Amino acid sequence: MENRRNSGGDALSNWINIGDVKIKFVKNYTDLPTIRLKHAIHFAACTFSGPLALAFSNTETSWFIDIVMSGGVYLKHKLEVPDVFTMEWTKGHRLVVIDRRGNATLFSALGDRVSEFHFGNGVREVREVRVFPTARDSGVAILDDQARIFVVNSVNEPIVWSMQNSGRNYPSAWTVLQPRSQLTQVIVAVGTTFYTGCQGEQLNVVETPFSESDGQYARMAVSTDHSMIALYHSSKIIQVVSADLSRQISRVNVPGDESIFRFGWVGQDALFLQRTPLFVQFFSVHDENAHYDLQTKFTEIGVESDGIKLYTETGMEFASPVSRDERAVLGVASASDGALLYEAAQWLNTNKSHQSYEYAMQIRDLSLAIEQCISTASSVWSSDLQKALLKAAHFGMAFSNGYDSNRFARILRELRVLNEVHRRRIGMPITYSQFQELGESCLINRLIDIAAYGLAAEICSWLKRDQQEGIDRVLLEWVRRTINKAASTVNTSELNMQALDEKIANKLMSYPHVSLADAAKRAIDAKLPKLARLLIKREKDDSKQVQVLLQLGDIQEALTRAAAAQRPQLMHQVVRHLMKGQKRAEYELAIRKIPLAQCLYQDLIREESDRGSGKMILALLEQASDFERQTMFHLDAMENELNPAERLNCLRRAKESARNMGDKGVEELLSDMAAFAPGQSERGQDQMTIRDTVIEFAADPQKVAQFKHQAKLTDKQVWLWTIEGLAKMGKMEQLFDMAQKKSPVGYVPFIKACMKYNRREESKKYFAKVHGYQELVAATMAMGNFVAAAKMAFDRRDRDTLQLVFMKSHSDKEAYAKVGQLVKSF
Repeated sequence: MENRRNSGGDALSNWINIGDVKIKFVKNYTDLPTIRLKHAIHFAACTFSGPLALAFSNTETSWFIDIVMSGGVYLKHKLEVPDVFTMEWTKGHRLVVIDRRGNATLFSALGDRVSEFHFGNGVREVREVRVFPTARDSGVAILDDQARIFVVNSVNEPIVWSMQNSGRNYPSAWTVLQPRSQLTQVIVAVGTTFYTGCQGEQLNVVETPFSESDGQYARMAVSTDHSMIALYHSSKIIQVVSADLSRQISRVNVPGDESIFRFGWVGQDALFLQRTPLFVQFFSVHDENAHYDLQTKFTEIGVESDGIKLYTETGMEFASPVSRDERAVLGVASASDGALLYEAAQWLNTNKSHQSYEYAMQIRDLSLAIEQCISTASSVWSSDLQKALLKAAHFGMAFSNGYDSNRFARILRELRVLNEVHRRRIGMPITYSQFQELGESCLINRLIDIAAYGLAAEICSWLKRDQQEGIDRVLLEWVRRTINKAASTVNTSELNMQALDEKIANKLMSYPHVSLADAAKRAIDAKLPKLARLLIKREKDDSKQVQVLLQLGDIQEALTRAAAAQRPQLMHQVVRHLMKGQKRAEYELAIRKIPLAQCLYQDLIREESDRGSGKMILALLEQASDFERQTMFHLDAMENELNPAERLNCLRRAKESARNMGDKGVEELLSDMAAFAPGQSERGQDQMTIRDTVIEFAADPQKVAQFKHQAKLTDKQVWLWTIEGLAKMGKMEQLFDMAQKKSPVGYVPFIKACMKYNRREESKKYFAKVHGYQELVAATMAMGNFVAAAKMAFDRRDRDTLQLVFMKSHSDKEAYAKVGQLVKSF
């Protein structure tokens, strides 16, 4: 049978065999405007096919950075910065620029300053920097001239910690990684000795049976999934080892000299070694001697999770391992089901269409063939080849009942998205694999970051994103940036607010589900209240309009709008806002002009607890015979009353209401309080609670007995309060005599009271009397010895008590860390 896989043949022309690995080279962009790559002192390529950053120096104290997309479109030209030691892109699409003294500044893709942080005043000179991916964003680590390593786990929440290097030996190679859901780990090689340590630990020597006997390890590169580390040794070998350094996976011989410019992974099965900007070598992880030498123009490399990007001054080429499905469908003389289906589809529209039937009859698993064609289509760059493969898949689906058509429809939408962002005007050559790892939401965020709002909105529509998380967010980001740009570039007094209002309104009117009130709030944030007032006039939702008017301080306008809406709840919101934020005379004057507002205000007044409205509330409660609320009303009044006689009257009225309610328990309690209150007045202690009174007179047993009788206190209450009172007054002998009696509360309260009033030596007397596991744990914690208490619980395998000790030890940082270790090892 004849073969018609011509388009596949074009793809095969760029496949290179390196042992059992095939690497494909795809030219993404050619003949681009020159980006001055040779003149740049520093270069950084953002992962997931983001922007490039090129740093140039005019003088030692004057630098500027160009930010450009892979397609040649400049996002920022000549971003001025004082100093650049190095720069890297983070996973969160931020450019981090670090100077020689350890100052880090974050910039957006458009060159706007986002934030900054410092690694510490003790950093004299930065020698090396590592940016490492984390679960959510990226972390940064620096190595200074004293061989100290400082680490920030997240550039968005920069908390600096250091890794102590007790030997002060300068590393020959080092790296930092954060495995998923684990602590950040630092790996250092000094010659052929390896050290590792996690956050909060020191670097410790690791046994590495694979280590060479002499020479030194010069470079380390961590694989994307953090499962392997590639090590380059000065004896011209590469060793691939497990991430925990426990075993060697493979060993590769490196031909040529020892020079090395850059080193890293190409997917999971290959490695690259850039000797010079003009020469790159590729190696198979699984073959000791297989390699491929690539002579290039002046090239900078950007590492991706599934390959590497080779940037020249006028183009970009992507090198990546050929996937299994690509080999199956497009490989030479392949007899896989996917290859047969692709061949059958190629013959379908020719004058030898019977050949299509012959190939189709050889397919053993049609679902597998369809899947292979779809998978291959997602892996290739050429849109023509994508179409041919998808046609083959569609042809196979016509004869298959079991294949899910939703998968096919989904891949069509996603390839449409990818092909659109691949265009030079966007210049984001993201692969399908990178897109799956990055996610739809993050891709849209990146388009917003580079101000590609139109395409971001279209992609939201193509991918059928939720409106609030999709188009709404894109449009509001456009509004925010439009307003901020106008506010920052022109004197606000000269800004044409009408034109800006028309521009924003015309855009948002096309999307009626997007609120103009949100646009008005952005204008308020940008300190453009005039623009906010113009925008809010167009808002049709009364509640949103009123909310923004209140935010603007347009009280009368908000009241008028709320009254016109005839919505009491909205008016209630406005009145409440006025009562919180303005003087009474001012808001009453505004409310008086609107009858509905005045009625609602009067209702609110009845709910307030001041004296003027209290009588009205009490009258309403008495009318309704609501004795429970009457009791609560009198108790509230007693609490706010300063006159002792009136406080007693309020208490008696509360007792009367409790009697009418028929609650004997509350009535007895209030009777006890009423009996105790006159004595408090005589002593001038109306504001003191029963507890405070017992503590005050703890040294007088007769008084304490009297209070116990009057207030009907329990033995336990009297003991606890007396103990605290004696400790507070320093009556240690009397306290010790009390401890000789049979205590209903044990000895822990004695210890707590002594510790509270700084009498540690006295507390030891009572600690000796403590017996029983629970009492000992409580006493040990009361003494402040949380670690000992935790060990007692740990020895008993008592998880609940151990957790309790851990929670209570937070005031002592050292103890908190040690107890935390016990909790983790439980």
